[in-house]
Amino acid sequence: MFDLVRRPSDALGLSTFEEIDKLVDNFWRSVGMPSSSFSLPSIDIYSKDDKNMVVEMQAPGFDTDDIELNVRNGVLEVKGEKSEKDEEKDGKKSYVVRERNASFARRVVLPEGADADNISAELDKGLLRITVPVIRPEAKRIQIKGGKSDTAKKLTAKAEK
Repeated sequence: MFDLVRRPSDALGLSTFEEIDKLVDNFWRSVGMPSSSFSLPSIDIYSKDDKNMVVEMQAPGFDTDDIELNVRNGVLEVKGEKSEKDEEKDGKKSYVVRERNASFARRVVLPEGADADNISAELDKGLLRITVPVIRPEAKRIQIKGGKSDTAKKLTAKAEK
């Protein structure tokens, strides 16, 4: 599977601004206030075989036009932004405007051998599924030879008994 994962230099692959937004959201939640409309949706990363890595992310209420996927320097960037505006007018002097904005952003470090040109994504019932093909070369077995020192001969002799 995917044993080793490269991590970017910044913490958890998030930019400094995303980390600050996360801290502010956590603060407001801790005091019982609603958080901002920016959030970091949870993601699941798994592989059913050694040929594909799958990233799943909840994106309820978002359409395919609201989500942007980019790959840069071995990092998959997923951004979503949505805004809605409802206006109500009647014949009198009342006028109501409701605006809702929501956005999210996540970064995922791709494994070595990821084929960035053939990444596919689908959005189905609020679940974004990104499939990243991974080209893994066959492992090459390396022969270990005994050294010429006395220690190597002693180890070889003990192993033969």
